Amino acid sequence: MIRNKTIVIGMLIIVLAAGAVFAQNTAVVRRIVGKVEMQRPGEAWLPAAVGMELPLRATISTGFNSQAVLEVGGSVLTLRALTRIRIDELEVRNNVSVTGLSMPVGRIRAEVRSTQGLNTDFRVRSPVSTAAVRGTGFDNDGFTLYCFDDITEFINQAGIGTKVSKGETGKIAGLGPPSGGAPQRLKNTTVSPYTKGADERRRGIWRFKDELGTGRILLNWAD
Repeated sequence: MIRNKTIVIGMLIIVLAAGAVFAQNTAVVRRIVGKVEMQRPGEAWLPAAVGMELPLRATISTGFNSQAVLEVGGSVLTLRALTRIRIDELEVRNNVSVTGLSMPVGRIRAEVRSTQGLNTDFRVRSPVSTAAVRGTGFDNDGFTLYCFDDITEFINQAGIGTKVSKGETGKIAGLGPPSGGAPQRLKNTTVSPYTKGADERRRGIWRFKDELGTGRILLNWAD
């Protein structure tokens, strides 16, 4: 009898350990604006609803002038209009909260939050790039990434990546190395003035825009 109890206890320990290693995160719809649909693997598209849980391999899509907010493994994901996201990975593995998403089209804003006691591995893959983060926030459409907190790694399809820090932008074009960080920010904020005539030259005003907002430069010309 004692031996049987020992075997049962041993099996329970194994089951609990497996649950701790491969615990399942959840993806829940928290907010909907406009037309938002969800599709489970092998099923037809259905209207999404607030509070709906999305299983692994489910796809969610937003229409024109629409938006959806998801809570994914403790992080908050905002899908802009005309965006499609598929949930590829959603689990806790070896003390790491793993979230893997595919974005064939669209634009998202991700606020990646670390879970107490767990490391975070959050990745969004598009046809041309991968955004990989470990506790940060970013806005991404696959080609351009803006990091609004901490550091995000922006990787192209050739596996070449660059680190984009808070307040900086990364860009990907083809298989060339992604641009990012301070050099890209300098390029974004460079003003190239031009003149067509004396009147325009005397005004001497050029507008510019960077990741932190818009501004205006006033030049006083001497005749």
